[in-house]
Amino acid sequence: MKRETLLYASADSSADMLYFAKTFVPDAFFAFTRRGKKCALVHPLEIGRLRRESDFDECFDAAEISKKYFTLSDADTAAALFKSLKLSCFRVPADFPSLQLERLRSKGLDIEVASEPIFPSREVKSPEEARLVSRANAAAAACYKALADILAESKISSGRLVWRGAALTSQIAKYELEKVALSMDAEIKRTILACGDQACDPHCEGYGDIKPNSLIVADIFPRLKSSGYYGDMTRTFLKGRPNSAQERLVKTVLQAQKNAIRAVKAGVVASSVHGGVCSYFESKGYFTEFKDGAWGGFFHGTGHGVGLDIHEAPRLGLADNVLKENSVVTVEPGLYYRGLGGCRIEDCVLVCKDGAKKLSKYNYDWVIA
Repeated sequence: MKRETLLYASADSSADMLYFAKTFVPDAFFAFTRRGKKCALVHPLEIGRLRRESDFDECFDAAEISKKYFTLSDADTAAALFKSLKLSCFRVPADFPSLQLERLRSKGLDIEVASEPIFPSREVKSPEEARLVSRANAAAAACYKALADILAESKISSGRLVWRGAALTSQIAKYELEKVALSMDAEIKRTILACGDQACDPHCEGYGDIKPNSLIVADIFPRLKSSGYYGDMTRTFLKGRPNSAQERLVKTVLQAQKNAIRAVKAGVVASSVHGGVCSYFESKGYFTEFKDGAWGGFFHGTGHGVGLDIHEAPRLGLADNVLKENSVVTVEPGLYYRGLGGCRIEDCVLVCKDGAKKLSKYNYDWVIA
């Protein structure tokens, strides 16, 4: 017997549910397939709106069903509906809530938990999805322009950066960038703006003073408020004068990114792109090692998919997955050495048959006097 797809989540927090519903819903609800149609079981507060705005073919009123069947919980209501529709076999995603799973199984439903993505089609983007990723990256580019302007306006005084009469901190700069993103229908959360040794922990968000003559890793991943699609870009800056070691580090990372982008195309094994970056870094004398309790060098993947999740399939790392035409990936090599600092440069690209097309656009000028 064919298994129908079953979800229980909020479309605000679940990329799978948003992909399925094509609209935002703040509270968790059941959605499922029924002989090729998309269906939802929702509260009366949502049913009218979803019938007008969502991608569902059928919307069932949970209150009407609960009243008819005298049921008490979401799972009871769903089980009653499935019985009336003669549905009994489902497949659910790996993050399906365990309480709902147990209750539905206790009602006699045959439910299989998927080990693979429930919507593998998410990996391949439509032209509209690629446009939305590009639009989100335009918001990131606007943020980088604002950050470069802030750094240019800042003055070096007594070993500190001073902007508009106060010490420039990561927190102050990020607040300014948030305003820019909002003006472009995007929100940015957990933005990374880290300098010096902070940036050597690649996911350290950064805090405190932004220091002059220090490498600054700025990783911005805006999410469009209207659609939920992400962009993802990283640039490295320095306010002041770089030393020769900093210049060589940035030059090497930028060339590694160019090499990797040239290697990306449909049919390529992802691990070969990542391996090429690793080999290039080693050829330039930049090795990866675990020393004194911390990693140094290049110790993350070369990239990842971007869409309704900031990290999704495919991966550009050690795995031997094959890149598919029209998937969207980041290309973001980086090098990190305590005492020297970190550098990461990232752009989104559309995987094409004969190469990669950039979906992000901002210059690589990194030294701001």
